[in-house]
Amino acid sequence: MTKLIYSAITSLDGYVEDAEGSFDWAAPDEELLTFVNDLERSVGIYLYGRRMYETMLYWESAHTIPNQPDVVQDFTEIWQAAEKALG
Repeated sequence: MTKLIYSAITSLDGYVEDAEGSFDWAAPDEELLTFVNDLERSVGIYLYGRRMYETMLYWESAHTIPNQPDVVQDFTEIWQAAEKALG
């Protein structure tokens, strides 16, 4: 049986972005990104809405940015390996 995982980084009041439409406040530190990597390593497909998909496209080329920490490179590889679907 396939497992469905719903995951999102949100503020305590449930917002993904701030009043200006930015979510820089939610940038994970190394410990949180390591947790996310371990959670998402087995993901086979991501289901995104259009705006979140456009935001996540950053990870298509994140590996080309020099001196990325290993944990960021790891997430890049995990994200690139999974299929993506727009909902």
